[in-house]
Amino acid sequence: MSVPRIAVSQAPYSREVDVALHRVISHMRQAASHGVDIIVFPEWFMGLNPVEIVPNRYTEKIGRLAKELNLVVICGSLRVLDGDTGKKQQRGLVIERDGTIIGSQAKILFQPTERPWFEPGTNVMPIATSWGRVVILLGLDATDNDIWTEAVNLRPDMVVMAASAHSGPERHQLQELAVTRSLELGSTVILSPLLGRFGGLSYNGGAVIAHQGRIISSTDDAETLLMAQDPKAPLIQLGAVDVSCYVPLSPPPKGMLIDPKRTLGPEAEKKILFDWGALKTSDLLAAGRELLLQTQGNPRWLALAPAKPTMVRDLSTLLNEGAVGAFAYPGLDGISPYSESIREIGQVMTLYRRPLMVHVGPGIASLRYDSPLLWDDFLLEFPTVPVVLLHMGGRSPYLEEALLLAERHAQVWLETSQAPLSAIKEALTLAPDRVLFGSGGLARDFATEWDKIRQLEPDIAPDEYQNVIHNNALRLFFSSPAATEPRPGTLRVVRQPS
Repeated sequence: MSVPRIAVSQAPYSREVDVALHRVISHMRQAASHGVDIIVFPEWFMGLNPVEIVPNRYTEKIGRLAKELNLVVICGSLRVLDGDTGKKQQRGLVIERDGTIIGSQAKILFQPTERPWFEPGTNVMPIATSWGRVVILLGLDATDNDIWTEAVNLRPDMVVMAASAHSGPERHQLQELAVTRSLELGSTVILSPLLGRFGGLSYNGGAVIAHQGRIISSTDDAETLLMAQDPKAPLIQLGAVDVSCYVPLSPPPKGMLIDPKRTLGPEAEKKILFDWGALKTSDLLAAGRELLLQTQGNPRWLALAPAKPTMVRDLSTLLNEGAVGAFAYPGLDGISPYSESIREIGQVMTLYRRPLMVHVGPGIASLRYDSPLLWDDFLLEFPTVPVVLLHMGGRSPYLEEALLLAERHAQVWLETSQAPLSAIKEALTLAPDRVLFGSGGLARDFATEWDKIRQLEPDIAPDEYQNVIHNNALRLFFSSPAATEPRPGTLRVVRQPS
C-alpha cells in the first residue's frame, strides 16, 4: 500500500474547548489545502471537552468538515461516556471521509492521577479505513511492550502513537521508537505528541512520520502542522551515517564552487558536519561555534572543529565545547602536513583522542601539499590520533598512497566520497573496519554518493556493508564522550542544512 499524504497537528494545548475546536478546524482546512489525505491529532486535542457519548456536537462538527474536505481524521483521546456501561473513558477516534465515526480505541493504561477517573479499555482494536487498518495507541499504551506485541499481531497498515515527552532525551527516545517500529512493521508509524503545559507538566512535542524505517518528516517543539509527502522534506535513510556533510555557514574558500540547491531524495540519518569556509575566516572560534550550534539538541548531528595552523587554542576550546573531532586542510594556507604548526594540532588531538579529518588528493590547494604520503610523519609521531583521509585521495596516484597509509598505520580511516568503487572495494580488503561512508559535500553530493555506495551492497557481506554505511562511523564518532554528553537546546527538524 502506498503512503497517504499525512499531516500531524502539533499546537500548544488549550483547555478551552472552543479555542481548541477553532484550531482543529484551522488545521484541517490547512491540511486539505495541501492535498493531505489523513490528519492526526494528539491526546487532549479538544481540551477539557464535555464528557458525552459519541457522536456528539463536537465530533459531528469535525465529521461534517471531514466530509467537506474529503479528509480522514484520526483523533487522539477525547473524554467520552461509554454508551453501554455509562462509564467515563478516554478514546481515540477515526472519522472517515464521509464524516462518520468508523471506529474508536479506549485507552488501556493510565497514569496514577488518571486511574480514579477513567475506565480502562481491555484490548487493542484495528480500525478499517479507506487507507487500510489503523491502530491507535494512547499515552502509556504507546510505549508498553505487551500492548505493542498485541498491535503488531493485528498487522496494521498504520499505527498512531499518541504519546508525549517532558524532556529532550525523552522526545528523542520516542522518535527513535517510532522509526524503529515502522521498520519492524514494514509500514507507517506516526508519533503525535502533546505540546505545551497540561496537568501542571510541560510537554515538548516532537512529531514524527516514519515509514519502513525512514523518517519522512519530523519536527521539534514548534507549533506546526507537520506534513509528509512534502517535496521540501526529503526522506531520511535510517542507518546511514554521513561522516563528511559540508555545511557552508562561512563563505567557501576561493576557488571552491558549491551548488547549494537542494536535491530531492534520501538523506543520512546521522551526520558529521564540517565547513571548509571556517578555515579561512578571521574568527575561527565563532565559525566553529556556529557549526556546533547546528547540532544543539539533535543527537543525530555532530560537528567537527576547524583545525587551523597557529590557532590551536581555538581548537582546544571547540573540542571542550562539544566538537567530536576536527578537520584540516593545511594546503589552503600553503602549509605541509609535516610542518611544526600541524604538529601542534597533533599534540592537541592526542590530548583529546578524537579524530582528525584531512583533505588529501586534488583540490583547490597546490598538489604539493595534498599528497597523502605527506601525512606519514604525522602518523608516526601521533599514533593515537585517528586520521580520516577525505576522498581516499580521489584518484591515482593518490588513491594508492591513501591505501598504503591505511595498510601501514592502524589509525588511518578512509572516507569514500569521490573515490571509485574499485578503490573502495580494495580498501575493504585492507581495512574493512576503517572505511567510512561520506558525501563530502551538500545535499546534491549526498544523492550521488549514496547511489554509488549502494552499488556495493550486492557484492559484499551484509555486515560489511553495514559497517561501511553505519557501524564504523558509530565507533569512531558517536561513541566518544563529546557525542554522548548532553547538549543544550531543542531538536531541529531533521533536514540537511543548506
